[in-house]
Amino acid sequence: MGKNRGQEGDSGRSVFRSLFASCFHKRPEQPPPKSPPSEGATETDSRDSLLHSLPNPNPAPQLSIRENPPATTKHPTTMPKAARKSKAAAKKAGAPQAAVPYRSPDSSAKGGKSKANHKSPLKYFSTHDGASSARKQEADARKKQLEALFDEFETEEDKTENHDSGDPALGADSSMRYLEAVGANPANYSLLVVCDIVKAQTIGEITKDGFVEGWNEVTETLDSAVKPELAAQKRYVESRMKQVSRDPAYYKKLYQHAFVIGKTNKAMSMDMACAMWGMLFDAEIGHEWKTANVNWLESWQKYLDEKFYAPPPNPDLPEDEANKGKWTRTVSKDLWNQTLAFANKTLQDESLSFWSEQQAWPGIIDDFVVWCREKGVVATKAKDEMEVDE
Repeated sequence: MGKNRGQEGDSGRSVFRSLFASCFHKRPEQPPPKSPPSEGATETDSRDSLLHSLPNPNPAPQLSIRENPPATTKHPTTMPKAARKSKAAAKKAGAPQAAVPYRSPDSSAKGGKSKANHKSPLKYFSTHDGASSARKQEADARKKQLEALFDEFETEEDKTENHDSGDPALGADSSMRYLEAVGANPANYSLLVVCDIVKAQTIGEITKDGFVEGWNEVTETLDSAVKPELAAQKRYVESRMKQVSRDPAYYKKLYQHAFVIGKTNKAMSMDMACAMWGMLFDAEIGHEWKTANVNWLESWQKYLDEKFYAPPPNPDLPEDEANKGKWTRTVSKDLWNQTLAFANKTLQDESLSFWSEQQAWPGIIDDFVVWCREKGVVATKAKDEMEVDE
């Protein structure tokens, strides 16, 4: 952890910025809807004008439905009110009673004026805007507390190393202290649990943005009881560690994030990949890559070692920069993800009968199947008995 700090840190920051850069763009303004064109005079209009020009023996003041009242009219024309009949007379005449206007429960018994409706749009949006504002204030206060907690672990060395980039981040030593403070062990899968929470983009570095946004997201969307303090964060990390063994979706998420923090540029070194596979294919978290007759993780690592590792020039001397072994192969994202898919298949069928040359497995996995049969890891079937998936 902390190896090639400058290179991995710069790579991690660039990946972080590319993933969390603003992606919000203003939508193009839509033109206002065009009003329908006004209709011209029609034959009906002509007939109506002719009818209005004839004398009416019983004129009744009314408004035309086709034209607005003249601008000079000071008093609107009103229709004469019908004479009010008593209820008894209306009942006797058999006429239907006038509908009683609806009065809300808040209406006054005397004046009949209702109070402000609590379901009015104005009051609804006013209430909800207030709640939204309160949540925002709460989130802002929580983020400030998280920033203060982050600052407790940041050292002067961290500030110096990140001075040029301007992105506050915990270096290898500070990250180690934080991991231990929340109960994580950098040597096992708990490292991946914390890195996923704080949105780490490389091993040995925790950015301030990722720390604050990650923990704030936990409180807002996953567990509101997680306060911005170490004790609460430690309890949450422990609960997530237990979840790994019983939640396949969460386990897969950790597996995929392991590639993010372990890669350099677009690929992961083989020694880093082997270390990660050792963390993830472990009985401690309920995902051991092992069946009744085959220890698949052990066989996989033996195969990789034989195929892609060049030992140091002088094996009798301790390894150093001058006498160092090296890997001749890196691990791509596709190989990383397909290894998990292949592992799941082997747990269901240790005979490897699910595999065939027609399937689209990476070449390194195809060679591993051949290696397993040559080494006697699995029984070799006769050619006419081998099952081929269609």
